[in-house]
Amino acid sequence: MSKCVIIAPLYAGEEPAWTERQEGDCILCADGGYDAAKRFGITPDLVIGDFDSMPVDHVQGVPIRRLPVHKDDTDMEVCLAEGRSRGYREFYLLGCIGGRLDHTISNLQCLYDCALRGETVWMADGQNRVTMLLPGAYTLTPVPGRHVSLLAFTPEVTGIDLTGTEWELHQATLTQRDPIGVSNEALQAQVQLKFEQGALLVLYTEDKK
Repeated sequence: MSKCVIIAPLYAGEEPAWTERQEGDCILCADGGYDAAKRFGITPDLVIGDFDSMPVDHVQGVPIRRLPVHKDDTDMEVCLAEGRSRGYREFYLLGCIGGRLDHTISNLQCLYDCALRGETVWMADGQNRVTMLLPGAYTLTPVPGRHVSLLAFTPEVTGIDLTGTEWELHQATLTQRDPIGVSNEALQAQVQLKFEQGALLVLYTEDKK
């Protein structure tokens, strides 16, 4: 399936496989994400933003969609909407973790919105890869050498079965008040997960080197 990659200002070259263009792929830059992408030889299809993190004249030879400074939606929300308007249902977000905490949390909220729309979405930086899942059964492929964490995004996530990890779960409940699902370890290449209710953040993380 073709994918839409969205690059935000904190992009530092992580997940190079995500930015390798396949036929039908689209790359969008959110505001200063253009400067970040350019440093790694990536040319987007469109730059979207109010240009509060980069002068607009930095953009050369690429279409621009300029947004008003005073607006209701974040640049990331507009980029996701642009991708949907082009028919994409699979999104990969880069440069969206770190810096201002409110921006990171708002990007996690965007993951939740994508999940509710039935879309596949991943967000990453150099230490973290994260997705949002709704109830169902999943075969996960953790990044080798990284921790596997499950965190409740809704008040409760219930009926969780997790196998293939050091600490397995059987009909468990995770809540927003108790981060017991953090820093698990995969014991095999694929991990089996299913749950019955709620929204679950799945993270593959590593300590800073």
